[in-house]
Amino acid sequence: MLGSTTFRYSERLRRFLRFVADRQLAGDSEQIKESVLAIEIFDRDAAYDSRVDSIVRVEARRLREKLTAYYAAEGQGSPVVIELPKGGYVPTFSFRHAPQLSGSGSSGATDTRGRWRLLLKTPVIAGACVMIAVALTLWIRPRASGPALPLRRLSSDVGLTFQPAISRDGKLVAYSSDRGGQGNLDIWLQQVSGGAPLRLTDDPADEVSPTFSPDGATIAYRAEGTLDGIFLVPALGGNHTLLARGGYRPRFSPDGTRVAYWTGERTFRAAKIFIVPTSGGEPIPFASDFPYAAYPIWSPDGRYLVFVGCRGPLVREESNSDDWDWWIAPVAGGAAARLSARQVLSGQGLQPPESGTSHHRIVPDCWTEANYLLCSARRGDRTNIWRLRVSPNTLQISGAAEQLSFGAGREDHPSVAADGTLVFSVLTHKSDVWALPVHADTAQPTGPIARLTSGQGNCHRPALSQRGDRLVYLSDRSGNEDVWVKDLKTGVERALTATAQNEGSPLLSPDGSEVAFGYPPPLPESISLVPFEGGRVKQICADCGEPRAWLPDGSALLFQKLSQHESLIGVLDRSGHTSPLLQSSESALFSPSISRDGKWLAIIVRTPPNDARITVVPLRHGTAAAKPDWISVTEPNLWVNKPRWSPSGNYLYYISNRDGFACIWANHLDPATKRPVGAPKAVMHFHTGGSSLDTAYEQELSVTDDRLVLEIGESFGSIWLAAALRP
Repeated sequence: MLGSTTFRYSERLRRFLRFVADRQLAGDSEQIKESVLAIEIFDRDAAYDSRVDSIVRVEARRLREKLTAYYAAEGQGSPVVIELPKGGYVPTFSFRHAPQLSGSGSSGATDTRGRWRLLLKTPVIAGACVMIAVALTLWIRPRASGPALPLRRLSSDVGLTFQPAISRDGKLVAYSSDRGGQGNLDIWLQQVSGGAPLRLTDDPADEVSPTFSPDGATIAYRAEGTLDGIFLVPALGGNHTLLARGGYRPRFSPDGTRVAYWTGERTFRAAKIFIVPTSGGEPIPFASDFPYAAYPIWSPDGRYLVFVGCRGPLVREESNSDDWDWWIAPVAGGAAARLSARQVLSGQGLQPPESGTSHHRIVPDCWTEANYLLCSARRGDRTNIWRLRVSPNTLQISGAAEQLSFGAGREDHPSVAADGTLVFSVLTHKSDVWALPVHADTAQPTGPIARLTSGQGNCHRPALSQRGDRLVYLSDRSGNEDVWVKDLKTGVERALTATAQNEGSPLLSPDGSEVAFGYPPPLPESISLVPFEGGRVKQICADCGEPRAWLPDGSALLFQKLSQHESLIGVLDRSGHTSPLLQSSESALFSPSISRDGKWLAIIVRTPPNDARITVVPLRHGTAAAKPDWISVTEPNLWVNKPRWSPSGNYLYYISNRDGFACIWANHLDPATKRPVGAPKAVMHFHTGGSSLDTAYEQELSVTDDRLVLEIGESFGSIWLAAALRP
């Protein structure tokens, strides 16, 4: 219903309907009252007085009209009807055609249908019936193509508990969680049968991606931070041993003598696989002929590794190339063969889970002893666990992907015991725009960080006007990415675009009067302008690139266009005329930012395989200086993102993992030469797993005189267990 044409563009009514339906189905109908609705849905404060402000009653009337319109048109075939009775706000649920519990046409059937209608008019019973109907729909109907999976919840933390691994005998589960209360992620262990969890790590860094050795005696995991790498720890607690520096997602070989893992830069555009003995020693490269090779998993017999690989060039900002796939190669050496998983998955409309670190790929999580590869994939707004069968004779994928779980959220990180028992994460994620008060020309915070957006949906890609009084951002509150604006003086917030297609890359003109935005692929990269106060959208470029920064006087803007063969940063004026500013076929040039005096351009220069640095390019009468005059602000081989100028041009802000986490940093620059002066300064750290820049929907940064605006991702998760999978 919420995605229908009737409701898609009515954000308030969508929020209203979702809130009352969720509360009713959760058995919490006492919270469905006018004062609560005013605060939760319509952003009123605790002093709300219904005698003065009739917003809830007015919107309830509109919601009833919308429901009537929906069921008269798009919802004609809906088996369940939701109604909002006049004079109240607690919804009722009823079946449009009641189930026949006895023979068709008998008086008993008529009486039964009548009893169903009476029962379904009772809110609590109706809610229970709808919950049963939803459960049956989600778990029984799809089983024509999937196995039965009775579920049991293993964790109920309020924070982030995720990335479970089950021991081969199915008795123990290890996972990463922030349940310790210090804000960081640690590795925990618990028995599947119950009992208190055991904490295996306890330090300020995040520990993630646990995996069991075949005998269940040892756990390998990744530690984040300055000492990042793969560590081993006894499953029942003990000393921790560093096995390999810099590795991600370890996996034990079936005989327990080796661990496969991968290394890569922070944005995972370049990656290499290694195999290291569990007794220690020099890691051995695997599939070294691939520019990108990651996420290795072992075959049940230990003779092969399946991995995500890409043979394409490493120039593009957003991916290595469009040629990634799953590959299989002998551990003892030999040519890799393409599994064509991508073709199978995309043919079924499956996409990667939305994540700041998955980087646009569906990845294999485990290879079961019944010869299935399990993964997490998204279709529409649901991310579920899927499996693909591997033929033991051809070692190729056989048949279509089969859906194993049918929840409505994000299900990820599947792990399977020898008997087929499955554990996985159920995650929720939220990105919002936050503001940090800061003295921009000293990089000194002046107050606590505060949230600027809230409510349903993800909010990201924020940009401020030069005065810092107006904000633009993207939000999917209405079902797809629209441009939203907020007046930070009055607090008024509204959608600037409300179309059926996704918009992207919004930018506020320096004076805050106009918004430029584009459209993400696969649409042509056109650029349009619209007044901040709303009005006609004017397209000024049909296919030029992504808008990235306004010139200080507002006369034109910078755009970037990236392909496998060339990077272009150009200038687009208001009449639609474009001219190149920087071009390269050797490096990716992106994320440009121009100083307020118009004399300096900051960009990221990424040169394969993984050399990325912030570079300042002098601008002389609108022309970029030659490459020998470019100034490197950050050291090579460091992950950096989103360089942004302070108003005076004497500080350059950016996101970097120079301390092992994605945090906000600033470099002081010489006023005349723009060469860095002194050591980089940490403006704000994000070292916790549940709230970070790493999990932001899309990282962005905007700087004005007195504040810094950015996007922060917040994650919550729990662990679930499903009964043994059928072959």
